[in-house]
Amino acid sequence: MDFKKVTVGFFAAVMAMTSVCFADPETPVTTDVPATDPVPETTTTAQPQWEDTETTTTTTAQTWETTTWGTTTSYSYVPDTPTSTPTVVKLVVSEVKDKKFTAKINIQSDHLISNASISVGYDDSLIEFEKCDTNCKAGGMAVDNAFAGKFVYNYVNADGTDFDGDYATLHFKVADEKLTSTVLYLTVNSLDDENLNAISNQVENGIVKYQDAADVQEDDSDYIEIDVDYSKYPIAPEDIGLTDVDSVTVANGEVLIFEDGKFQTLSTGETKIDIVYKDGSVGHFKIVIKEPEAVKLESSEAEATSKAASPVSEEKSGSSMGVIIGVVCVLCVALIAAEYLMIVKNKTVGDNKSANKDNDKDIHDTDESDDTNLSEPNEPDENEGQEETDNTDDDTDTDKDTEE
Repeated sequence: MDFKKVTVGFFAAVMAMTSVCFADPETPVTTDVPATDPVPETTTTAQPQWEDTETTTTTTAQTWETTTWGTTTSYSYVPDTPTSTPTVVKLVVSEVKDKKFTAKINIQSDHLISNASISVGYDDSLIEFEKCDTNCKAGGMAVDNAFAGKFVYNYVNADGTDFDGDYATLHFKVADEKLTSTVLYLTVNSLDDENLNAISNQVENGIVKYQDAADVQEDDSDYIEIDVDYSKYPIAPEDIGLTDVDSVTVANGEVLIFEDGKFQTLSTGETKIDIVYKDGSVGHFKIVIKEPEAVKLESSEAEATSKAASPVSEEKSGSSMGVIIGVVCVLCVALIAAEYLMIVKNKTVGDNKSANKDNDKDIHDTDESDDTNLSEPNEPDENEGQEETDNTDDDTDTDKDTEE
C-alpha cells in the first residue's frame, strides 16, 4: 500500500469537509461527477448547521414577524369573530295566585347592552295588564308604555351594561273566568351593543296556565265564525279578511293547515284558529269549510237528470191518470147541465098551467056579464069600458099563451 497516496487522499478529504462547513449558505456548491458515470449535473444548497426559530404573538388581532440570521418570523392577520352564543331574551311567568301573576323580562348577554326595545303581546280579553316595575340594578334608563293587548319596554344606557337578569317585571290579572291557558308573545324590536351594532338574540315566549280545560265549559262566543269554500288551492289570509298576520295556530289539522303564509283546506268541517298579528295582538276565529256553490249546482243538475231518465212506465201511468181525471170532470159537467135543463123545463110547464087557469076564470066572468046585460038593456053598463079593457087584456094573454 502506498502511504503517500493515502496521506494525500486523507488531506484532500479534510480540506473538502472544511470548505463545506465554512461555505456561504447562499453560495451553491457544485460537485463534479466523473465522466465515466453518466449522471446529470446536480446542484445542492447547503443548509445552516444550526437553526433558531422564534414566533412573536401579541394580544392584538395582528402579528408582525421579521426574518433575520438564524431566526424565522411570519406575518399573519387574525380577524375578530363574534361570539357563537346568541343573547337570550325570555319571559319568565309565575304561577297564577288569586287570579294574578307576573311576567319578567330576562336578558342573558355576552355583550354590553346600550339599547333595547322589547314588546309583549297578549289577549286583553283573557288577561289584563296592571303595572310594570323596572329593576334599578340594570342601570341606565327605562321607559314603558302599555295599551290594548300590547306592552312596550325601552331601555337606554350610554355606557352599556353587562347586567344579566330581570330588567322589568310585568303584573297581570285574569280577566276571564273561563281561561285555561294563554301565551305572552315576546318580540325584540332592537338590541344593540355599546357601538350600536345589532346583537343576535334568541326569544322565548311565556305561557300562562290558569286551569284545566275539563273544569271549564267550552264557550265559542269569543270566536268569530268565517265561512270558507273548500279548495285544493292555497288560500291567502287576505282572501278571507285576515290582514297583517304573523303566525297562526290551527286546532284541527285534519281539515285545515297553515303553511308558507297561506291556508290549505283538506276537507269540509270546522276548526278553531288563534292568530297573532304583526303588532303583537291576537285574534280567535272559527273556520267553517263548506262545499263550494259550483259543486252544489252540479249535484242539483245530476239529480234533475236522474229524474228525467226515470222509467217510461211512470210517464204512462201519469198520462193515464190525467185522462181519467179529465173524463170524470166531463161527466160532472154533463150531469150539472142535465139537472139545470130539468129545472128550467119544470118551471116552464108550471107557468103554462097557471096561465090557463087565469084564462078560464076570465071567460067565466065575461059570460056572467053578458047575461046581466040581456036582462037589463035600458040601464047603462058602468063596467062596459072596464070589461072591454079586460077583454082586450084577456085576448092579449090568450095570444101570448097561444104563441108560447
